[in-house]
Amino acid sequence: MTHQDWNWTIGEVVAPFGRSGEVKVRMETDFPERFWHLSQVCLRGASGEARLFRVEGVRLHKGQALLKLEGVDSISDAEALRQMRVQIRRQDAIALEENEFYIHDLIGCAVETPEGTQLGLLTGVLRGGAHDVYVIGEGRDEILLPAIREVVRHVDITAKRIVVTPTPGLLPGEAEVIL
Repeated sequence: MTHQDWNWTIGEVVAPFGRSGEVKVRMETDFPERFWHLSQVCLRGASGEARLFRVEGVRLHKGQALLKLEGVDSISDAEALRQMRVQIRRQDAIALEENEFYIHDLIGCAVETPEGTQLGLLTGVLRGGAHDVYVIGEGRDEILLPAIREVVRHVDITAKRIVVTPTPGLLPGEAEVIL
């Protein structure tokens, strides 16, 4: 198994914690409970260097995970891991319910209307209070669509295709609908 298999980011080491080598991890997941089931993680730095670690312990502290990793036994050991991404293998990701998708899988999907009009590639997802917002394209051509059932009609991750029915006035060049 190579380090390339470990590319699903679930957090980032933000600091050492205590004197025994624990690291404090800012969780980047909608499933914080996943940390309690970790047996191994990959820590990857900004330049791509990666190291596999066996997880000896996990606990929660003020909304962050504290990980005790095998071979990390001092503050200086833990400090050397600061800002490294905590990653797992894709196959270890939590299975989602029907019509739920990981943002990572949505990015790069072609977005089109039911009539086949190409709107562009999904370039981002804005996390919001009531619902997420899909970002299609970039810059002046950027389109923002609410990720709601009335707009997002079909998502095919395998084909990298999303079919949407935008509300009138949401697409560039359309007149706004005044109620």
